[in-house]
Amino acid sequence: MIAGMYYTIKGLKKIVGGKIAQNILSKIAKERFFYTEKVFSPDTQDTITRLVILLPGKGCWWAKQKGGGCTMCGFAEKLKEIRSYQYSAQDLVILCKIALELCEESPVEIAIFNGGSFLNDNEIPLKAQEKIASLAARLPIQTLYVESRPEFVTTDKIRKLVGILKEKKLKVGIGLEAVTDVIRERNINKGFTLKEYERAVEALLSKNAEVLTYVFLKPVKVSERKAIQEAVKTIRYAFKKGSKEVALEAALVQEGTVMAKLFHQGKYRPPWLWSVIEVIKRTYKLGFVHVGNFDDEPSPIAIPFNCHRCTPKVLSALQAYRETHSLESLKYLRCSCKTKWKKEVFQKQKARLLI
Repeated sequence: MIAGMYYTIKGLKKIVGGKIAQNILSKIAKERFFYTEKVFSPDTQDTITRLVILLPGKGCWWAKQKGGGCTMCGFAEKLKEIRSYQYSAQDLVILCKIALELCEESPVEIAIFNGGSFLNDNEIPLKAQEKIASLAARLPIQTLYVESRPEFVTTDKIRKLVGILKEKKLKVGIGLEAVTDVIRERNINKGFTLKEYERAVEALLSKNAEVLTYVFLKPVKVSERKAIQEAVKTIRYAFKKGSKEVALEAALVQEGTVMAKLFHQGKYRPPWLWSVIEVIKRTYKLGFVHVGNFDDEPSPIAIPFNCHRCTPKVLSALQAYRETHSLESLKYLRCSCKTKWKKEVFQKQKARLLI
């Protein structure tokens, strides 16, 4: 079925063009499975195009465990849809080929997201991992980016993928989220230790792969002030341990999560956009800190916000930061709601604001 779709899409592209073919495919699938985005690259020191491919793997291993699943992640609900069709290794490779066929831009980086761990053979079959790496090796790109929990990062696996990619770079994202054990274990329910994270980072660096660490801003039952402090502390730690990049992920509320339950009870609010900017300013000189997009799959029901007057403007400024990694767009943001934010964040202690 998937193999036949590939040749159908190739023919459709010739008739109606790539953009229309992509729209038709998205309507058939009822959701997009790839897109391009503009991001700033620390390697080129310029804005690049990144092709993002959303692969339907077998679902996050941790989300399937009894008592598992992160408190903010809505992927457990998504698993119900995924289980309705099991994709083979060949299917997953062909989906990547379809995305490449329809992409009308020239990406510098390809990012594979599968809502779990790409390096887990039970989520993405080993044969698919290797064939996707082989496909990337033949493309005029610089980097293949994938995500994984630290448990599935082994020196043998990384050695093999780096070898297949040849001169292309392998970059692996690991969701550390928080350096403080109690926050990572209880508030987020991440399910791994700092030692496991450090071992995975060492394994990646030893085979000349790059590391990106995800840092989460505002877990459940953590105050705005503490959330800022924890994010800054975690970013500092990640760079110290060898991360080349950090992705600051501000909380998004997704249905079917602990976070959503508290949100509906009025016991949780996504972070202020001012808090996102505060973390950026405090960590800007530590290394390359990227700000994650405020959308995801499943679609969030609430995202970081300020007041209704300034939120659109601040969101635009953050998008400019994503594309340029320049603080210029964040310098002159002003709104009366910042006073309310300051009181919430700094009412219990005196601190020097950076914004």
